Amino acid sequence: MKIANVTQRLWILWALLLLGFSGIFILPKASKPPLPGVIMALPDFIGDWYGQDAVVTEKERSILGSETRFARKQYTNARGDSIYVSIVLAGEDMSTSIHRPERCLPAQGYTVVDKHRIQVGLATGPLTMTRLHNVRPLFNTQGKPILLRDSRQANEFSLLYYWFVGSTETTDDHTTRYVIDARDRLLKGCNQPWAYVTVMSRVTAKLDKFGQTEAQTDALLHDFVQKLAPLIQGPTVKTR
Repeated sequence: MKIANVTQRLWILWALLLLGFSGIFILPKASKPPLPGVIMALPDFIGDWYGQDAVVTEKERSILGSETRFARKQYTNARGDSIYVSIVLAGEDMSTSIHRPERCLPAQGYTVVDKHRIQVGLATGPLTMTRLHNVRPLFNTQGKPILLRDSRQANEFSLLYYWFVGSTETTDDHTTRYVIDARDRLLKGCNQPWAYVTVMSRVTAKLDKFGQTEAQTDALLHDFVQKLAPLIQGPTVKTR
């Protein structure tokens, strides 16, 4: 009886293995890989903002992989406000190219003090993004803390919006992006090429006499993203 049970289990195991391997041939295969849904060329002008190319360091290129593509500008307006924009388009190895900004901000000295979702209305529908409120201490060129008038150390506060752009859709969530990839591989035999977009500006109210408060900085970024997103996202992309 015991031998019969073992034999039966072995047959069941072999059947499951054969079924699993046969699935490789049953799954659909895309005739050609989908094109990126993001345009890797930031415009020089976005409304009242003028952009100049920002540096992509050799360390970034080595960490994120040789196939990773970048588009990066620092935008300023006549008032002196500044917005930093970066697009990173993954190569074949998305595990090294695509990551959440929460992973790299601590290496730049930032601490994320608040995180939540926000939406910006576009003609194609609402664009959902992740909003990070970040802080880091400020030091002078000698490495000494910069102090405010009341002898407290000065801090840099900034707001950062980010979202991921595939060939046909967007998401603000890294886990959701993985789910979309799994769906595409199973049902379409391919996976979307992904980019992530970050838009950041400093909250300057406590640093400059005519600086922007957090609410004013949010309003700046909100208006800026409404103008930026249609310029960098292709017509095949549906926002979520």
